Amino acid sequence: MAKNAVIFLLIGGAILILAAFFNSVRSNSASSFEKLIKQSQTKTEAETKTLSTPTVTIADPILGPTNAQITIVEYADFRCPHCAEANFELKKIIAAYPDKVRWVWKDFPFLPPINVTWLAHESARCAEKQGKFWEYHDALFMNQNNLSRENLLALAKEFKLDENLFVQCLESGQTKPLVQRGFEEGKAVGVDGAPYFFVNGEKWKGEMTVEKISEVIASVAKQSR
Repeated sequence: MAKNAVIFLLIGGAILILAAFFNSVRSNSASSFEKLIKQSQTKTEAETKTLSTPTVTIADPILGPTNAQITIVEYADFRCPHCAEANFELKKIIAAYPDKVRWVWKDFPFLPPINVTWLAHESARCAEKQGKFWEYHDALFMNQNNLSRENLLALAKEFKLDENLFVQCLESGQTKPLVQRGFEEGKAVGVDGAPYFFVNGEKWKGEMTVEKISEVIASVAKQSR
């Protein structure tokens, strides 16, 4: 009897451990994207105002390695013609230095009509939720003169996104906190237009070109010797 009791206790203990494990798995099943949205919602305006340089977090779309020598932080507006030109140059920079440069995107929708501009930025973040941020980002720049809701949905269809999830994301304003976070941070660090760049934490003056970044890479390499 005592032996049976011990066996039952061991089995009961194992069941409790397994139950706790599966409950833990279920409680952690929320996607990382949903978590970062919640994090953005809890970031207070006071916290943002204390910034002097841009932050780089999981809330930011990023191209390039985490250990890159050069980090370019870009604040941009999808309706801005100069931002579209800068996008072309940044893609050339990343292609030229895929192991040395990291490109961090920050939403800074400021051009009128504001409601159209903000919706475009939110739509890019909805595309990000389905793993297509950069493709959608490029398409918005190529279609920046037609950022109607209908065209935003057409682009989602073009990239074979789940249309129901995309529409639900857009209509619920689910990604607005992510866009708001970038915008507020930009204002806090002195962004007053777009495109606006920081390179390795320093405000960038002048054009963003492969040649200029080549000079920065050479300078960083020289300093590290």
